[in-house]
Amino acid sequence: MDLTILVDNFCIPPSLAGEYGLSMHISDQNSNILMDTGQGKTLFSNSRLLNVDLNKTDHLVLSHGHFDHVGGVARFLTDRGKIPVWAHPDFLALHMRLIQGKGHFIGGHLNRDIVDLHPIKGLTQITQNVWAVEIPMDKRDPLFLNRPEHLVVPGSDKEWELDPFSDDISLVVKGEKGLSVLLGCAHAGVVNILEEVSRHFKTRQFHTVAGGMHIGDSSDQFINRVVEALVSRFTVERWRPSHCTGFRAAAALAAKASDVTWAGAGTRMTL
Repeated sequence: MDLTILVDNFCIPPSLAGEYGLSMHISDQNSNILMDTGQGKTLFSNSRLLNVDLNKTDHLVLSHGHFDHVGGVARFLTDRGKIPVWAHPDFLALHMRLIQGKGHFIGGHLNRDIVDLHPIKGLTQITQNVWAVEIPMDKRDPLFLNRPEHLVVPGSDKEWELDPFSDDISLVVKGEKGLSVLLGCAHAGVVNILEEVSRHFKTRQFHTVAGGMHIGDSSDQFINRVVEALVSRFTVERWRPSHCTGFRAAAALAAKASDVTWAGAGTRMTL
């Protein structure tokens, strides 16, 4: 199973471009899966430079409904045509960002009438070796949740409520080197995600954990709590943080775990 990072905040080869977003390409001899599309600003040029043919994509998986993960969906589907699109039923939630007290929509646009939409609930198998996993709200330990006050959804009586990120999903990949977990933004909490995967697959050993962990804007106390839980509860051969993980969090993880490298655009690895 091969993994290529197509979009990230940073890029490895100087020929690529970076943007605030994330997109991953997962492939084996039987299938090609695209997880997220970034904002759509660099996906198509980066994929060409990396010799990843997006027109051969068999499945599109959307980790959640934020613009920096789904901004390129419309163009991708226009170019590729109709293929299965996998997302949580709450994908089209009214994700908003508060700026000076005003709500600005930062969600995704998807026409359910023309898209071959497949709902992700619980543990959902996509291909023989790839599963999407939802983290139920009652399985989300609040000690490991980062819920920024500026990320909200409309509540009752025209009040704003913290976004619960109920649509957050991750991928579990079974490769020749074992199980790996691919994160979108880990809004459900990276510790909570790995705990849920462990419950489903009866293991705490993973080959690779890659993607956004969304702890970069948190306090040192929160970062240290998350890192301590990750290294004490799970055995992970390779950590490949990216996107919203944040430099301080990646550095804190690298101080406690072995083989931690930022997975910028252009990163390729075998799972």
